[in-house]
Amino acid sequence: MNILVLGSGAREHSFVHALAKSPTVHKIFACPGNVGMSDTPICKRIPSRSNAELVSYCKDKIDLAVVGSSKFVEEGTVDALVLAGIPVIGPAEDAGRIETSKAFSASFIARHKIPAPVTSIVVNSFEAEQALFKNPNLRVVKCDGFSRGSGVAVCDSLEETQQQIHYFLETHGAPVILQEKLEGIECSYTLLTDGHQWISFSSCRDYKRILENDEGATTGGMGAVSPSPDLTPELEKQIIDTVVQPVVDGMKEDNLLYKGFLSIQLMLTKDGPKVLEFNARLGDPETQSILTRFRGDLAGILKDCAMGCLNNIGSEVAFGKYSAVSVVIARENYPEDESDEPIITGTENIENSVIFYSNCRKAENREGYYFKSGRLISVTAIAETLEEARKLCYSDIERLHLEKVRYRRDIGA
Repeated sequence: MNILVLGSGAREHSFVHALAKSPTVHKIFACPGNVGMSDTPICKRIPSRSNAELVSYCKDKIDLAVVGSSKFVEEGTVDALVLAGIPVIGPAEDAGRIETSKAFSASFIARHKIPAPVTSIVVNSFEAEQALFKNPNLRVVKCDGFSRGSGVAVCDSLEETQQQIHYFLETHGAPVILQEKLEGIECSYTLLTDGHQWISFSSCRDYKRILENDEGATTGGMGAVSPSPDLTPELEKQIIDTVVQPVVDGMKEDNLLYKGFLSIQLMLTKDGPKVLEFNARLGDPETQSILTRFRGDLAGILKDCAMGCLNNIGSEVAFGKYSAVSVVIARENYPEDESDEPIITGTENIENSVIFYSNCRKAENREGYYFKSGRLISVTAIAETLEEARKLCYSDIERLHLEKVRYRRDIGA
């Protein structure tokens, strides 16, 4: 089987790493990929192409396409590949709006009575002031579309909320989504669905804030542990009954073609789990933790899903009892400023972890890499317990030579 992986980040690197272990995989093509993937001998990187050029390239050589970045959903790449008869793990553009448009997602949630924070969708400052007057607890401000991890502001005061609304309207445009600020523990629950059947692809505890103790700016993700230590069997059943099944049923009811991963970002509140947002794909760095734990035939399961014949037998067994910890190394001033050039060397000293690279290339005049993104690498370790995985991960980070970077030291603590 020849597989195309679409994207260039650490998430896509994790897919390449996991798919290469499947016995049926002959070749992996990463578009555009990154230089870190060169450690996988069967992986070949190909440059970015238009949808038409990509379809032409893939027509007779690709058996399955796996979408990493949501931009390929938003830009219609999934639709183009499906129309060309190429099986794809990734939703069609209309179904992908469950992530690419938070206004669409909020309407979907309300229509199908899925538990979520109180939400108001506004298009100008006047509507925003009216919404805040009616509900002073609206403290989360979100842009509608794709924002590279910078489209959410969690505010501590009314004044800060008003400032962020003005900033989002000026920077991202209308609509802007306002949500109630919930108290609880964040958790993501991932499923793989062919539009009819679904299987669990485990859970994660996410770390979105830039600083320890969940302080500072909201980011695309500074780390993850899998499975979520907060998810009891009783709580998982509640999530399945009140969120997962209604989402899958709602997609069918709305005639939305969805074949792929759906990562549900949840807040575990005293009133039960509530949906914060959806990722129409595996998230980053959740993918790194989840797929590092996976022990089954990933390519086979994904091909079955893309062909609409997903089978739920044995899915949980493939994860075993292992725990994974993934720590993101980011630029020193991320997410506010990404101008400084970081240095990461010493990766050959890593003993117990796997390094997944974000968009990067080899440096010409020094050791290491040039990075194009704010988040640089994900260091991921697995062990029989969360505590042991955490110890292995941070011990390996200490073996790296790092300059002009930052990372959280409390992932999994």
